[in-house]
Amino acid sequence: MNNKKILQKIVFGAAIVNNDKKILILQRNKNEDVFPNMWELPSGKKELLEESEGCLLREIKEETGFDVKIIIPFSVFDYKIEKPEEIRDTTQINFLVKKENNDEVKLSSEHQNYAWINRNEINHFDLSEATKKVIFEVFKLIGRLNE
Repeated sequence: MNNKKILQKIVFGAAIVNNDKKILILQRNKNEDVFPNMWELPSGKKELLEESEGCLLREIKEETGFDVKIIIPFSVFDYKIEKPEEIRDTTQINFLVKKENNDEVKLSSEHQNYAWINRNEINHFDLSEATKKVIFEVFKLIGRLNE
């Protein structure tokens, strides 16, 4: 039986789509203790007693410098991270958002690079399978919204 402490976390992720219908992904800093150098959607943990939408807007601003408008939540996935002292049981809820400003990406210290990608470029980046699935869902959703 595992006696590690289990921490439940809620993470909010953002699919930010630009005018060219490309999605923003960020590369985690090489010094991060979890998933170093991996690419991900802008995302972050909900703080205690924080409103969900407020968390999403705060994390996007911190990680990209963008102000955004929330369009719709569209996917959820779960993942677990086992550390020597704990297990992090995480649920990530993903939202489609629209950029409100034309500013350039301003990365936080959590990330070292960014890219705007289209559907054909997904496999050129080290993304988790869950994140790839979310990005494919975004492209389908964009297609339906533009019909």
